[in-house]
Amino acid sequence: MPAAGSRKLNGDTEHFSILNITPPFVDICLQSASISEREFSKIARIAAAYPNDARLIEMVRNAGDASGKVPYLLASGETPASILATLREVAQPHAERLQDLPDTLQTTISLLLSLNKVPTGCEAYAIAALLEIDRMQEEMIHTLRSQMAGRQLAREFHHDNQAALEKLDQDWPRLRSERSSQWHTQPLPEWPHMQYHPVFDRNKHLVAVRETCVIVESPASRTLKRLTPAVLQRPMPESEPTPTTRSVDWLIRDSGKVGRHFTRALLGIIKTHLEAEQVALDAGNLDLINRHAQEALLEFMSRTP
Repeated sequence: MPAAGSRKLNGDTEHFSILNITPPFVDICLQSASISEREFSKIARIAAAYPNDARLIEMVRNAGDASGKVPYLLASGETPASILATLREVAQPHAERLQDLPDTLQTTISLLLSLNKVPTGCEAYAIAALLEIDRMQEEMIHTLRSQMAGRQLAREFHHDNQAALEKLDQDWPRLRSERSSQWHTQPLPEWPHMQYHPVFDRNKHLVAVRETCVIVESPASRTLKRLTPAVLQRPMPESEPTPTTRSVDWLIRDSGKVGRHFTRALLGIIKTHLEAEQVALDAGNLDLINRHAQEALLEFMSRTP
């Protein structure tokens, strides 16, 4: 197979998509702190500083992989069945750990991943549940990245998506100028990269975040669609049964919701504080976790310029 640099990139910046996204779980994290507009900017800077372009995962989802995990396993000779088998093997220990958690915490995680909501009466479990989801997702991605090293098709897929976004960024001033008179329902974003827009209540406290970005179709979207198992496809085929809640397939498909950059930034602030205070992410520490989650955001606001 030719080297990535010698291949022609089939990217088309003339056909782009504008995404307006509400990242899940941000409102739940914000319930423990009052964040002003100035403080919102501090968190947005953390989200923008993550090394991977936030649009890459949106390109993967847009290409039909709801899990965001299939690209790590792209390789010659792979099939949807073999990829699903590997993903199930990676996720199995986490699904087993989930079954060992207290019932109320399991219920909270289940509703968070299925409907992005906290069950009534389980509010005290929300932060601990999000941190557990984050831990599972992080460990699964770490394992998948280690398997990606020997997979040339996976590396090329990532490289080509990055190159397509770089081309879009270069072309955006021209594209925006040419199309400004053709769009009447909304103005085109000034910049194509991920932008975070705060939503404040009447007391000027942050209650939600909206994300806006511009993407193009992944140059290898056909390959990804061909190799994405039916249970992970977005949208899921009507003939495919919905994975059972708390099953391995359900965990593979839905755990990536916690990975959006702004959500990661909030949970990262909380995790850093918990580690500094030596508070273990344990079901027996729920009250302590909740209290320190509130302290974490307040402390971050006070010490960050």
